[in-house]
Formats: sequence, structure tokens, C-alpha cells
Amino acid sequence: MAVASYSDAKSHYPPAYVLGPDGRPWHSWRVLILPYIEGHAIYQRYRFEEPWDGPNNSTLADQMPKIFAFATGDSEKHVANYLAVVGTETIWPGEKPFKSEPKNGNSSTILLVENKGLKVHWMEPRDLLFSEMSFELQKPNGISSTYRTPGVVMADGSLRSLDAEVTPETIQSMLRVKTDKELTETNKGVKLIEDGRDRELK
Repeated sequence: MAVASYSDAKSHYPPAYVLGPDGRPWHSWRVLILPYIEGHAIYQRYRFEEPWDGPNNSTLADQMPKIFAFATGDSEKHVANYLAVVGTETIWPGEKPFKSEPKNGNSSTILLVENKGLKVHWMEPRDLLFSEMSFELQKPNGISSTYRTPGVVMADGSLRSLDAEVTPETIQSMLRVKTDKELTETNKGVKLIEDGRDRELK
């Protein structure tokens, strides 16, 4: 997985975003991991001295790697369907990278989530915010999907699907890096899956 490869190379996770000289988010973690998803050519053409929607970087909009969109092929152009959840309680605290280990273990901690509805441009330094998102499934500002059961990527690289039995409290716990609640068989609705493409579409 690209985020894991980045982490191995840098000894920490990528930051959720990189700030520009004006103090605003300029660059997304999705751009930072391009060299780890065979996106070297795009990365080399990307200019960090201008924001993601600057005159040069805007010319790269049509080159979104397929990995950022649902495999169903029905995603909107330029829209990323895999987002981070940004917040001091998560693996994505903001402009500073997370350099520790989740207290509840990598297999119990969410790294990335599916989203259908927020319409984040793949280069845009914007993701879900822990403080503002919905913890109910299939909400546009939360974990949502074109599949009947939304999926999440865990910090150990495994995939899990979430069905209607999953409570908002369980999702919050899975996102927090300082909780000591590991996933067990008692976490109803959280299912380990081998291939996210095998799920039923809505």
C-alpha cells in the first residue's frame, strides 16, 4: 500500500496536507504519495511552490490515478473516493505527520475511508474532519460508498466492510489512535474482506 510505503521510507505517515507560505493548506497527502503508486511522472510535473489549483498544477487535474476512485468506474471525474479523516485524535492530525503507533494496534485503526458525496478533487488538500463528519454510514459527509457496505483501509493495510450494525461509537473508536479498544468478534458489522470489489453495489 502506498501510504505504508511512504511511512516505511519516511519513518512516519504523510501529513494530511502541506501548508503554503500563506498558512493555508496547499498540497494533499494524495500528491505526496504519488511516487509510491507509480505516479512519478505526475509528481515530477507538480510544483510545490504554487497551490494545488495553481496554473501549472491545474493542468494535471485530468491525470488522477485510478487508485483514488472506486473500481466500479462510475465515479465523477477528478473526484477522490478515498479520504483521510483529519483530526488530533486520528492518524491524520493535520500539517504534522503522525509518528507513533496507534494505541489500539494497526489492525484496529482506520487509515482511509471510502466517501461518496463530499466531492473532493484528488489534488485538493481537503478530507473528512473528525470534528465535523457524520459517524452514521452512507452519509455524504461521512463513510459512504457506491457499495452497499462502505469499506475502510486499516493501518495494517487490511480491508474491512462496515454494515448497518456498526454503531457510530465503534467508528469513532476505530478512528482514534489513543484508545485501547481493539477490534474483536464483538464488534458487530465490521467484516474483514480480501477484495473490496467483491461487495454488492447499492
